Amino acid sequence: MSSRLLSYFFKGGEVVDQSGRRYEDVAVSDGMIVKQPTDDAIEIDISGCVMSAGLVDLSVNFGEPGFEDVECVDSGSRAAARGGFTAVLNSSDTFPVLDCPSMLAEAELLFAKSICEMRASATITVGGKGLSLAPLRELSTKGVRWFSDRGAIENKSLLRNAMEYSLSGSVISVRPRSGSLNVNGAMHEGKWSAILGLPGEPSVSETSEVAAIIDLAHVTGARVHLDRISAAESVQLLREAKRNGVEITSSVTIQHLMFTDSDCAAYDPMYRAEPPYRSDEDRKALILGVEDRTIDIVVSDHRPATAEAKELPFDQSAKGAAGIEATAALLMGSCGLELEVVLDALSWRPAKVAGFVNHGNLVRPGNVANLTVLNPKASWKFQASEQVSRGRNNPYYEKILTGRVIHTIYRGELVVTDSEVVV
Repeated sequence: MSSRLLSYFFKGGEVVDQSGRRYEDVAVSDGMIVKQPTDDAIEIDISGCVMSAGLVDLSVNFGEPGFEDVECVDSGSRAAARGGFTAVLNSSDTFPVLDCPSMLAEAELLFAKSICEMRASATITVGGKGLSLAPLRELSTKGVRWFSDRGAIENKSLLRNAMEYSLSGSVISVRPRSGSLNVNGAMHEGKWSAILGLPGEPSVSETSEVAAIIDLAHVTGARVHLDRISAAESVQLLREAKRNGVEITSSVTIQHLMFTDSDCAAYDPMYRAEPPYRSDEDRKALILGVEDRTIDIVVSDHRPATAEAKELPFDQSAKGAAGIEATAALLMGSCGLELEVVLDALSWRPAKVAGFVNHGNLVRPGNVANLTVLNPKASWKFQASEQVSRGRNNPYYEKILTGRVIHTIYRGELVVTDSEVVV
């Protein structure tokens, strides 16, 4: 990041934030949104574009520590910035996992290389193994606000203890997967798994866990988050829980709003995911869940892999996609959602849920200049040669997308301009 911040004056664009939509010029100086541009402010024409608070992603995998050969903080954060994100939450899928204060200090040193605000998710249990609780309170007092194991916690008594021990302000994020109901599932259990002869993961492996976690959230009163749901019944269970006053949030990946199990028909490993892509009925229910705010957050679930890891047979290949650079475009242009719904799911709400206090705010003087400029109507081709992430597992290569991130401003610095990272 530059030691000297320049001043900018963004002219001609439409501002969209929680207060509504308005045509308004925006001045930035010394890392803040200001009332008037300085004399030396650089004018940037954003006519035809929308300025919003920077985007916030609560599920990324930036490799470090342990998987630097696939992605690192530098490459991952640059990919995030190109995707319009000014804050990200790094997954607990690291090696070693973050389960003690000493590991937190090491993570914070790594994150200093990031060109967006980056925070760590600590594990709920020691080593993320689901056997005994990590020092949740000690980690909370050191600033950790998000706890999540890399897999399901089968021991519900242990999970209840985690919820009861968590401090106010901390979030217990749970991946709703039942190991006993999901034995080596390679894709969604249904018509297509039968046709392809692949072992399937049934929806009940998720929905049974969702029901149990909702009950625990209700009993404990803890702040609980359901990480990456995929089934229509999960959406309905959440909808009913929220109507009954249960304090629970949830997320869905952009991929699960785009793809279904039928996309696996050619055994293309690019479409192997965790959780698996389910039926079109599930996909439509997930989109409706985002639209009516039953599902709070859309995540990229940026999960880079090497080309070699995706060239294996379908049921042996790496799961997931390195899609953070296309997430905003896909949600804007492919899901039929109003722009305010898109920004609520990608910025305003994730910032609030995870406590990113300088992100997802109103675009007004006095707030930190963490901003994104989007062109909702721009048409462009996603090309592998232009990708910033090291990951080569992206199902969007050569696809024409509608909607594009044009500029990203992080703490007042223009880190992406004309859709290219410039720092």
